[in-house]
Amino acid sequence: MSLPLLEIHRRLYDSLIADLARSGRGVKESGAFLLGALDGQRRCVSSYLMYDKVAPLSSSQHAYVAFTAQEMARAWEHCYAVGLQVVADVHTHPFGPAQSVSDRAHPIVSVAGHVALIVPNFAKGDPQPRDLGVHLFGGCGRWDSMFREQASQAIRFA
Repeated sequence: MSLPLLEIHRRLYDSLIADLARSGRGVKESGAFLLGALDGQRRCVSSYLMYDKVAPLSSSQHAYVAFTAQEMARAWEHCYAVGLQVVADVHTHPFGPAQSVSDRAHPIVSVAGHVALIVPNFAKGDPQPRDLGVHLFGGCGRWDSMFREQASQAIRFA
């Protein structure tokens, strides 16, 4: 695995973290699709699509991330319309950056090589890359997880 896995502009990262915190209001999980382009194993993030935009009803009814098939289709339609692809996903947890049993069993994108980020503390308190969990889906239920220094090296500010 080559590092970094994700490249993102600092301002875009800061905006994403602020939107995640605002969306979850400190009481529920929130998330976003990270959109951009793939360059080998590296993913260059150029924008994001908040889960609230494609799944407003699910976002208001659940304390966790949940999608219907129609909501997932809206996300892909948005990607086609803007000419970008989902290069990773991100969601918040109330405490640490480790995956839940549900996260491990139900990846948002179940393609080997997909990257899922988890932001602790509902994205409150200015979390930096070293605070996140960076989880690489290996397929067939397998994940490789990176924390602290490895997580910091997996995300590069462009």
